[in-house]
Amino acid sequence: MAQENKTEKATPHRRRKLRQEGNVAKSPEIASSLTVLISSIIIFFTGALVFREVIYYLASVSHITPGSFQPTVREIFRDTFTSITKLLIPLFITTLFIVILSHIAQFGFIFTLKPLQFKPERLNPLEGIKKMLSLTTLFELVKNSLKVVLLLGVALFVLKGSFEMVVSSSQLPLREGLISFINLLFKVVIILGVVAFFIALMDLAYKKWDYEKRIRMSKQEVKEEYKQLEGNPHIKAKLRSRMREISRGRMMEEVPKASVVITNPTHIAIALKYDPEEDKAPKVVAKGKGDIAQRIVNIAKDNDIPVLERKELARALYPAVEVGQEIPPQFYRAVAEIIAFVMFRRKRAYA
Repeated sequence: MAQENKTEKATPHRRRKLRQEGNVAKSPEIASSLTVLISSIIIFFTGALVFREVIYYLASVSHITPGSFQPTVREIFRDTFTSITKLLIPLFITTLFIVILSHIAQFGFIFTLKPLQFKPERLNPLEGIKKMLSLTTLFELVKNSLKVVLLLGVALFVLKGSFEMVVSSSQLPLREGLISFINLLFKVVIILGVVAFFIALMDLAYKKWDYEKRIRMSKQEVKEEYKQLEGNPHIKAKLRSRMREISRGRMMEEVPKASVVITNPTHIAIALKYDPEEDKAPKVVAKGKGDIAQRIVNIAKDNDIPVLERKELARALYPAVEVGQEIPPQFYRAVAEIIAFVMFRRKRAYA
């Protein structure tokens, strides 16, 4: 269906399905910008220690005599490598956590292998060319170009404001000049990291907007999904009709067990059963209107069940009690009189 016909927001079911497939709105720029920003801060505070270890290694190597070169260099290198590794491991762990948390912050925790599944269309060169020439690829190219230009502009602006400091640092002692240069470099990197992070936030906002646009559904798709989830209305109607037929069939099987059938006389029929030894009160075993009422009456007559016309009682009793329930106390007296009358007639018939 044409994209212009997809005017409805994606349903929760479609969103869950896309999420299970790993199809969510996300921006890789968030992870990369945060990684650069936080890693730069960590390196600024730990870089001096790493630099000191490297200087120690170079100084140690420069004082080695030719006779003990290999074993001594091996030991110094091992010690220096161990020290530097201990300093860099926190950086690597922090970077890993930044990448993981930045993705979780965007779309929550998702674990799925569906994006890694083999798809034949990925091997189709025509599909690859279409992706390369698509509007999405063009947008990404323009976006990245503008981002590079913006970051270069920010870096030049910062360096231009510090030009005098750079020139004067060349006349300072080596240690002070090096510290001044590192501070300037750190300042540039931090500013670029902050700018890149704000660019990433704008990119994320765009990705979410574009994602909502891409997952829109047509009205027909919404209807079809509803049918799949809730069931086709025609099928559900047939199922309900079938269930009613089954229920009526079971109900009709109970009519021959009734003690009496009360009618209205033709619109309503209620079959009551009462066994003094088992039941606390008379129980409705079947009831119905119209054709169902007539079927109840016919079955009752075929099985010699008394059928009595009690218009007012039938009208009042029908909506007050469901099949399988005992009659309410307010009907005890009226029904008791009927049951007593029926039992009296039976005794006379068998006398």
